[in-house]
Amino acid sequence: MAGPYFDWFEDLAPERKLERQVLLVAGAHRDSRVESDTLRKILRREHTNPITKLVDTTWELQCRGLLRIAPEPDDANGGPCTYALTLAGSALAGEIREQALAYSDHWLKQRLYPQVEVIDNTEGKGTRTVSFQFHNLVNESGSRPFATWTRGEHYIRLWSAEGTFRDVIGWTPQQLVSTESVQELAGVWGPVGLRIHQHRIYPSAEA
Repeated sequence: MAGPYFDWFEDLAPERKLERQVLLVAGAHRDSRVESDTLRKILRREHTNPITKLVDTTWELQCRGLLRIAPEPDDANGGPCTYALTLAGSALAGEIREQALAYSDHWLKQRLYPQVEVIDNTEGKGTRTVSFQFHNLVNESGSRPFATWTRGEHYIRLWSAEGTFRDVIGWTPQQLVSTESVQELAGVWGPVGLRIHQHRIYPSAEA
């Protein structure tokens, strides 16, 4: 963790990364279960090839005793079903969250970066989505990757500068959350430098 890079998840093979995302998203819903359509939407896997990889991953997690699928789908695309964490799956999701917080704590202890700047773009309408940008993380075009959290949701997602989904961190609905505590989790991807409060939802229903 020598520099502000997204090494917390980019060091993982794609299949391991997807496994972790499934566990965290399932744990971020009531009773540690999530509908298949909801999972696909959150992970931006709503087309044939991404769906196939997601279905393969959920079956593998069930075989390892970390996930329950009900009812078991009878087609290649998975069909409508519910994914629920087992006790072992919940325990592993908790360990992943603790690891995320440890990375975030690392950035705070470095004290290498200025204080987080807060911007309110709601024009008095009230915050619906909060986005987080990171110190020193700029692509060749000068754009910045960012993370977003929508109030009422129990997960925060990371996006490329172009708006492509990259990663997710979730927490259990029983946990009380604030913008500051979500910002702490966002720190897993790098030192947060900018927090923007917005009235619109990201991504929008049309995105």
